[in-house]
Amino acid sequence: MNVKIEAVARDKGKKSEIKSLRKEGFIPGIIYGEGKEGLKISLPKISFLKEYNKTIGEIAFFDITANGKVYNTIIKERQVHPVSREFVHLDFLEIHKGKAITVNVPIKTKGHSQGEQAGGLLEVLMRKLEVSCLPKDIPEHIEIDVSELNIGETIHLTDIELDMHTELPGDTPLIAVRAPKKEEEEEVIPEEEAVEGEEAEKEKTEEESSEEKPSKEKSSKEKST
Repeated sequence: MNVKIEAVARDKGKKSEIKSLRKEGFIPGIIYGEGKEGLKISLPKISFLKEYNKTIGEIAFFDITANGKVYNTIIKERQVHPVSREFVHLDFLEIHKGKAITVNVPIKTKGHSQGEQAGGLLEVLMRKLEVSCLPKDIPEHIEIDVSELNIGETIHLTDIELDMHTELPGDTPLIAVRAPKKEEEEEVIPEEEAVEGEEAEKEKTEEESSEEKPSKEKSSKEKST
């Protein structure tokens, strides 16, 4: 997906100046280019988020216009506020035709696994896969068919056809089907043990009663004396 964004080039870099930008409704950012100094920009928060929200879950290219020039980019890094979860800074990487780049591509599942039908739980162990390829070859997502996956089985990186390069080892697990967690059974006391327990309690009570009798008799004698 290609998104067109209007940005303003800026010289501000101090923390106090960046805070002022945010208060004025802008998101500070920077465009990195190979062998070039990064271009600092300000993105109008409302208009940017409106377009950005359309790209969630997909690979997006951002055509950013700044200083009268259009930069074809992808988001390389997002910095978010720990509480509000709003963007506080965005790093963009300028891309060039014919030059490979490294990106995170979303993983999506296809089908309903046999393990799920048998009561198992499907677990997507990796939501995104880091790959390197030419910009024109970047897919919107990597689709993995899970229909033949049974309980206890796992799909690894080597189990899928991947036309892109990745640094991850082939045995990296991507998707698995786990057995359902068994509910903890309540401890049941056998009937014989329960009876023995009652008899023991009864004997204990009788012993306590017999211990009290002499003290009562002694008390009566003392009183008559």
